Amino acid sequence: MKPVSKAALRLALGLALAAPAAHAGEFTFGGKIYADASVLRQHDHVTGARSSDTNVDLKRLYLDADYAFDPAWSVHVTTDFNWLRGERDPDLWLKHAYLQRKFGQSGQLRLGVDDMPWITLGSQWYGYRYIDSLSTSMQKIDDAADWGVHLKGELAPKLDYAFAVVTGAGYKRPSHGNRADVEALLAYHPSAHTVLALGGYDGQRGEDGDRLPLYHTARRVDLMAAYADDTWRFGVRYAYASNWSTIHDTASERGRSWSTWASLRLAKDWSVFARYDRMQPQRLQDPGQRTWYANAGVEWKPAKRVRLALVAKRNAVEYHGREQHSTDEVGIWSEIAF
Repeated sequence: MKPVSKAALRLALGLALAAPAAHAGEFTFGGKIYADASVLRQHDHVTGARSSDTNVDLKRLYLDADYAFDPAWSVHVTTDFNWLRGERDPDLWLKHAYLQRKFGQSGQLRLGVDDMPWITLGSQWYGYRYIDSLSTSMQKIDDAADWGVHLKGELAPKLDYAFAVVTGAGYKRPSHGNRADVEALLAYHPSAHTVLALGGYDGQRGEDGDRLPLYHTARRVDLMAAYADDTWRFGVRYAYASNWSTIHDTASERGRSWSTWASLRLAKDWSVFARYDRMQPQRLQDPGQRTWYANAGVEWKPAKRVRLALVAKRNAVEYHGREQHSTDEVGIWSEIAF
C-alpha cells in the first residue's frame, strides 16, 4: 500500500464532492463512513509481554458517484479511504469504477472494478460489516473487489447467480497474471428471509510466474446458510481454501474457517448481536495452530443513516489447545451513511 499526501487527498475528495453538482439531476452522490474509538490490549502468553493502546480508526470513508445515461446504462465510481491507528499517513484507493448494463428483471453486467460475489453476499446477510469483516477476509483468503467482468442476476425463480472473471490481484494492487481468475456463487432463497449459497474461487491471484515459478492454483470453496427479518438475523459460513498464499511454494497448503452470527432487535432502534469465528490457517504445515475471533455488543440507531455500537472483541491464537497470543478490544464502532 502506498501512502498519499494530504494535498492529494484533499484534491480527490474535492473532485468527488464537486462532480455531482456539475450536472444536477444526472448525477447522484453519497458515501459511508466506518469509524471506531477503542481500547486495545494485547498479551503474549509465551513471553508474558503485555501492551495497551487507546486510539481511533477511520476504517473506511467511501465516496460514491453515479451517472445514468438511460435506464439501462450507467457508470459508478467509489473511492476508498482509510487511516488506521499506528499509520503515519492515510491510504486512498479506487474501489469501484465500472460501466453497468442492466438487463431483464435483475440482471447486471459490470465492466471494471467491482465487489466480489462472496464479499457482497456475506456482508449483506451478516449485517454488521462496519464492525469487522468475516473470517475469510481476516485470513486474507478473499478480495473485497477486483478488476474484470462481473455478472449477476436470476437464473430461475428463487435462484440467483453471481460470476466474476477478474485479474486476481485485487483492487489495491492493479495487476494481472498469465490467466484470469474466477469467482462464482449460486444462492437459493427458500423464502424471502432465507438463503442457501455455494460457490468458490479458482485462479493464480494475479501472479505471472516471471520472477518465481507457479506450482499451484489458489482455490476456495464456500458454503453459507442465513436468515434475516426485521427482528432476527443469524447465519453460518464455511470456507475451505488451498494454496492461497503458497502458489510459489513446492509444498501444498490447506486452510479452513467458519463464521457464525446472530442478532436480535429488542426495540425500534436497539439490537444486540454476537459472532464467533474459528480458523485453521495451515492444516498441512502447522496442523496444531488454531485462531478464533469473537465479538458481542449492543447497537443503537439514533438516526436513519447512523449506527452506533458498543462492542467487546477477542482474537486469540492457539497451539495444540493452548493460547499463544490474545487481543482484547472494547470500544464504540459507527457507521454513518450520507
